[in-house]
Amino acid sequence: MKAVIFDLDGVITDTAEYHFLAWKRLADQLNISFDRDFNERLKGISRSESLDMILVHGHVSAQYSEDAKQDLMNEKNRYYQQLIQTLTPDNLLPGIRQLLSELKHQQIKLALASASRNAPTILECLKIMDDFHTIVDPETLANGKPDPEIFLTAAKQLSVSPTDCIGIEDAEAGIASIKSAGMFAVGVGNKQSMAAADLIVGETSDLSFTLLDNGMKQWREKRNKIES
Repeated sequence: MKAVIFDLDGVITDTAEYHFLAWKRLADQLNISFDRDFNERLKGISRSESLDMILVHGHVSAQYSEDAKQDLMNEKNRYYQQLIQTLTPDNLLPGIRQLLSELKHQQIKLALASASRNAPTILECLKIMDDFHTIVDPETLANGKPDPEIFLTAAKQLSVSPTDCIGIEDAEAGIASIKSAGMFAVGVGNKQSMAAADLIVGETSDLSFTLLDNGMKQWREKRNKIES
């Protein structure tokens, strides 16, 4: 293991509630029904894809031009940015502060691979910006998750081979992205939704350098046996 590449929401902190509140406020303005169950379908996908799904759900997609949709996305983001300003280091998920410290001590490179355009702001609020060697800018990508581009870009920015990287995700699309990039995939969540991951933990507090290191060693051994 030379690098660990993190997703943000659900792995480092949980801003899902803020996303829900911001989308809910926008949907209410558009008279579109929006609840927590539908919000789960937006997990791990981009802002534009999320908006398209909401408009289709409300049967009003044809009413909005691309410029109008951009205005709606900007409005949702303004709501969201107001909410995330309240984040503090206390909002780090359990065990993440310790994990970052362990990885830093082991001189493991760290990257962030999130679809969130607000990721730098969030890391600043959490006081962990300096822990990361690089952050992938989703604006520069042609494809979103489950395409591997975001994780491959992170590895390239770190100058590390994908096979020497571990990716940590909490969404099925994210796990698919990591696996397609040829990396060791760690899933945070239940076994059913994270079934495609190479290593599954129920909570972020279960993560540690030793767990990741041992998991990757076993993964390499299996790969070597298959290849031989």
